[in-house]
Amino acid sequence: MNLRSALGFCLLLSFAIGQPVVAPAMRLSSGAVRTDVKAVVAAQLKALQARDFDAAYTYAARGIKAQFDRPLFAALMERGYAPLLQHQSVEIGVVRDNGAGLAQVTVTVLDQRQRRTTYRYALVQEDGDWRIAGVVLEQSPLLGDT
Repeated sequence: MNLRSALGFCLLLSFAIGQPVVAPAMRLSSGAVRTDVKAVVAAQLKALQARDFDAAYTYAARGIKAQFDRPLFAALMERGYAPLLQHQSVEIGVVRDNGAGLAQVTVTVLDQRQRRTTYRYALVQEDGDWRIAGVVLEQSPLLGDT
């Protein structure tokens, strides 16, 4: 992760959970954390692909829900995250966490035109469950691919 991405991730996470966040020291996650984080991300992606915004919203962290009600969340997803709604396949990457309830994972989606778009998901543990605290575009398709 480059410095710009790390700072953007921390800023997004601080807005999502409502408190200042210093760049967390992330490490490869244990099998249990990997399984839980990937399950939450996969479930939200499945709901988004079906345009079931009610279900997708249930995976959002409290900080996201405080900023966006369900209709605004749906509008944000439709306007700003179209590749997540229209993906043909998904690749969920390596899960990293800080051992204190913060995790991140890179997700690459492939659309029907074989274009790859990569996002970095930030997750936070709330009441024992992982919730999605933010999604940042990491890499969009190359200009010649659009």
